[in-house]
Amino acid sequence: MENKKLVGKDLILTGALTALMFVIYMIISIAMSLAGPVTNVFYPPVVSVANGIVMMLLLAKVPKCGALSIAGVIQGLLTFLMGAFWTVGTGLIVGALLADFLIIGRREISTKKMIAAYSVFSGIFTFGAISPMNIFRDAFMDLTLRNGVSKEYVDGLIRMTEWPMLTIIIIAGFVGGFIGALIGLKVLKKHFVKAGLVQG
Repeated sequence: MENKKLVGKDLILTGALTALMFVIYMIISIAMSLAGPVTNVFYPPVVSVANGIVMMLLLAKVPKCGALSIAGVIQGLLTFLMGAFWTVGTGLIVGALLADFLIIGRREISTKKMIAAYSVFSGIFTFGAISPMNIFRDAFMDLTLRNGVSKEYVDGLIRMTEWPMLTIIIIAGFVGGFIGALIGLKVLKKHFVKAGLVQG
């Protein structure tokens, strides 16, 4: 069955599930930032694992090109509004657009496409969220200090994202998306498909 254009009910469901993903994103990112710099730099992969269930539900219920893009763009714009460093929102938006149009496309969606798309989305999101601590170090430090974060904490973030640690964190982002997608598909099959909420 070929994908069709997004309709009203698709947009409503996409918006609702995106809101849920952003709530999960906020809870995890705040909790891991409060725990310290060491855990803070790994919040994107953890978010990707946790949101895998929601994203797989979205792609299963709205198996059309555009759903992932909308989810990523909305989350990206919300991070801009919250005053996050510009690369965070950019990573969410670019990751979603690339994964949606290059991997999912307009043909029939498959579980392999869902896994690949979410892994790419998560990896690019992780790069956008963590890389400025290294690549745009001065600008990141300036913004974070102006937001009231202590210099000791910021120094800890920068130390945690020096090479090759930054590479490890980014790889963890792709892996987190992959694991999250697998968990999400397993939960869909076990609960949502059996309940008749999602087609097999």
